Formats: sequence, structure tokens, C-alpha cells
Amino acid sequence: MTINPILKKDLKTKLRGWRSTILICCYVTLLTGILFLYFASSNMFNPRSYQSFNPRMAIDAYNILITFQFALLFIAVPAITAVSISSERERQTLDLMLVTATPARRIILGKIMVSIAHTMLLLVASLPVIGIVFFFGGIGFADIAKLLLFYLLTAFFVASCGVFFSTIFKRNITAIITTYIFLGLVTFGPFVGFLIYAMLHQRMPGGFNPVYRDFVTGLFPSPVFGYISFYFGSYGGYGGYIFGISDVQRQIEMLLAAETGIWKYMHPWIVNGLFSIISSILLIFFSSLALNPVKRKY
Repeated sequence: MTINPILKKDLKTKLRGWRSTILICCYVTLLTGILFLYFASSNMFNPRSYQSFNPRMAIDAYNILITFQFALLFIAVPAITAVSISSERERQTLDLMLVTATPARRIILGKIMVSIAHTMLLLVASLPVIGIVFFFGGIGFADIAKLLLFYLLTAFFVASCGVFFSTIFKRNITAIITTYIFLGLVTFGPFVGFLIYAMLHQRMPGGFNPVYRDFVTGLFPSPVFGYISFYFGSYGGYGGYIFGISDVQRQIEMLLAAETGIWKYMHPWIVNGLFSIISSILLIFFSSLALNPVKRKY
């Protein structure tokens, strides 16, 4: 089995230095600091406190950590991939890559795999911090495994978007801005559209009583919709008040429990994961067509 040459080259050149090690240390330290500040604000470290420990604190801490990681995924990955091809073009090294025996499709896949490898390295390095909640219960290994799989699929989609716009546009700044705008529309656009749809139907006779299928039909492109599967609904505390998604999560879970047939297995993260896979394949295909300088006629 041969390793993608683009992936092999970037991993050798970028992971040998101290920059990646410092980045991982800073990332883990930041997560640890967030967890420490949360527990400190909950008065857990005060030896004179007579307040009994509430297991809900561990769940809220878990919600805060995975939300921070999810947000970082949308901030870091586009910044890496949106300049992957355009920076090669600005350095005038893209032509050297295209004249090699490596096809355009493998160049695109290599750039995507590099960003995913860096992202997953950060996520794996943060597992010991997230694992602290295991001491308090409520979170299982299956939850962490599904969360990492969802992060991987989401990173694949985000990286494919960044590489696609980096292939289309020649300037780095244009590719970065366009990538963030597109991801913002995909992430928040379905919620705005679903809200407008619900408000219009609410004025009709009988009101608007959505079922789970209505949420899937309207929100499946949004990664936030898939993220809801891993957010443990909070009935109080910091998690529910800061992020404001616990009510939506509980409503979707109740509607999902009422479904029958194949729909009861179509959890939000599975539906959004399928969308991420299909969209990523299409983006890679169109990126390869745009990057290939040779147009063959048969």
C-alpha cells in the first residue's frame, strides 16, 4: 500500500519541527485551563464548601469541551485547507506538482488528508482531558468513539470545502473568505430557513406541529444539527444557559423516540454524516476537474 505523496511530504516537513509539538501542548493546556476554570467557578476546589457534588457538573463540563472543539474545527481547518492550492499557485510551485506523475485527484486528496491528520492529532491529544469526566460517570467510551467519528466526517467535509475554493480562486484571502462564508451558510442557513418555515406555517389553521422528519428535511446539511446528538441536554447550569441548544436537543430526542421504522435509527449525526460524505466526494470530484490542466477529448 502506497502512501499519498502529498501527505507523505507534508507530514515529514511539518511534523519534524517544534511547531506541531508546541501547538499540541498549547491546545491541551487551553482545554485543561477551561476545565479548571469551570470546576473552580462551580466551587469544587473549596475545601470549606458544604455543597454536595452534583454529577450534572461533569456533564456540563463535557458539553463545554466538545463545543469548544467543535467550534475550533470550523475555525482551524478552513484556515489550513483554503490556502492549500492557492498558496502553491502564489509560490509558483503548483506547476511543478502538476507535471509529476501524481494525478490531480491524488493531489486534492493529499491536501485534504494533511488537514484531517493535523485535526485528528489535536483531538486524540485532548482525549485525556475529556476522559476526566469518566470519573464522574454519565459519559461512556461509545459516546467518545461516536464523537470522534462525527468530528472526522465533519473535518472531511470542511477540508473538502476549503480545498475546493482554494482550487477555484487564485488568491489566498479570497479563498479563505469564501470558504468561511460558505460554511456559515451551510451551518446556520438551514436553521434560519426552518425558523421562517415554522413561523409561516404557525399562522395557518391548525398551527405547526413538526415531527422528526421535518427537522431532518430542513436541517440535515447543518453540522450543528449533527452535533446535537452528542450534546447532553442540560436542565440547568452553565451548559444550557451559555449555548442555548439544550431545549432543541430535548425536543429532537423526544420526536426521534416517537418515530418508527428506519427513521428511529436516523440520528442527527448519522444523517449529517451521510451528507458530509456525499458532499465531500462531489467537492473532491469538481476540485480535481478544476485543477487538472489537461482536458482530454475522447
